[in-house]
Amino acid sequence: ALSDLSAAQRKFADSLNEFKFRCIGDAETDDEICIAKSLQEFATVLRNLEDERMRMIENASEVLITPLEKFRKEQIGAAKDAKKKYDKETEKYCGVLEKHLNLSSKKKESQLQE
Repeated sequence: ALSDLSAAQRKFADSLNEFKFRCIGDAETDDEICIAKSLQEFATVLRNLEDERMRMIENASEVLITPLEKFRKEQIGAAKDAKKKYDKETEKYCGVLEKHLNLSSKKKESQLQE
């Protein structure tokens, strides 16, 4: 979204820089010249702003997004795998406990020996 905004701002800056008054006479008035120069300066400021915005986007990607993706893949992925293993072992353990509780007393002794 920031890249799209930056592109739109650059187009706006270009249109401001190319803006020309339509003169009724042969020459532009002092006010028209002043306004045209002001619009060109504003276009320059917008371009500089967009250059900095692009640097910020690139920096955010390097400093924030890449480390977060790395953390997600390495740390959270490992934790999920450990949880799956724990759940599987817990289910197996609970199954053995239920099997043991459901045995009659005679079967328990022979089962325990096994």
